[in-house]
Amino acid sequence: MEEKKQEYLNTMYQILEMPNGNEKLEMFMHLYISYSKFCYQHGLATYDMELFSKAKTLFIIESRPIEYVIDNDKKQEALYRLEKVLANRKNGIPDGISIEDANLILAANVQNARIGLSNNNAEIDFFEESLGGSCGISQAATVFPLLELGVQVTINNTSSLPDCVFRHAFATCTFPIKDCDQIYEKQFLIDATYRQFFLAIECNEGKYFEGDFQFKDKTGPRAGYYVCKTLEGMAFAKELLTKGYVELTEDNARIYGKGFSMEKICLSTSLDDQQKIISHTGKEYIDAINNKNLQGNLDYTTEELIDYGYNVSLHNQIGNIKKVINNDISPNIGKLI
Repeated sequence: MEEKKQEYLNTMYQILEMPNGNEKLEMFMHLYISYSKFCYQHGLATYDMELFSKAKTLFIIESRPIEYVIDNDKKQEALYRLEKVLANRKNGIPDGISIEDANLILAANVQNARIGLSNNNAEIDFFEESLGGSCGISQAATVFPLLELGVQVTINNTSSLPDCVFRHAFATCTFPIKDCDQIYEKQFLIDATYRQFFLAIECNEGKYFEGDFQFKDKTGPRAGYYVCKTLEGMAFAKELLTKGYVELTEDNARIYGKGFSMEKICLSTSLDDQQKIISHTGKEYIDAINNKNLQGNLDYTTEELIDYGYNVSLHNQIGNIKKVINNDISPNIGKLI
């Protein structure tokens, strides 16, 4: 049996040497499902370190992050307008920024966090890999600059969402928007490491058949597998994966939250429990996100972020990720030049 298992692995190693594309993805997914079922039937461990390492840049959906080019003069003007608006509101004067300003500030915020993540993962290609395990520091890197500006934020973990069992840190922020003399609040979900849930090796039916006796009948695919089951989910995923943020509507909250809730489904999950998991509404997820009793604390302090070379203020210049990757830029403590 071990010999047959190694045959599967050797073939998958070869497939993963192919250029990325639909043919490679389909061949790998098909074989990995067969491999997982084989391991399940014979009580063999599915996980293989070499396979996982080779598969860490193969995703089920196009997810390359946008290479934002931030005009720092325009960003400074948007920040000035935001601070003026927030001061007016504190003094009881209704006011809001434009949606264009909000998008520019969010893009700068995500870019700023991505630069920090790139700088702290020097051995990987930021644009190719998933940044798995970096959600906590990414959350802090997007939250602190917004808190400094006085923006309303939530500090969240998926474990606080309905029926979610896995932990993943994310955040939201709310901007007062003024449009055609109307002022309203617009909330955005920020998740710069969402990509880790769309790896092909973890987003297929084979994940139901993990062959290790310890986890038998207790595992299933990651969130991306479920999100990409619909065209609506794929559109949502592409926007969040590439931009790093998305408007938090009820539909978007439902897609985002339900993907994580459904990670709980495994071979031993009853039909009644499955129906309960898939029945959660967007409002339920939004209510959980905004419930102050369910919000947590950041895993890092501003001092720790500064020690790691992160920029903690959007008033500082926002650089270019490629220059960080190519070592063309050296980060100063607390400021990227």
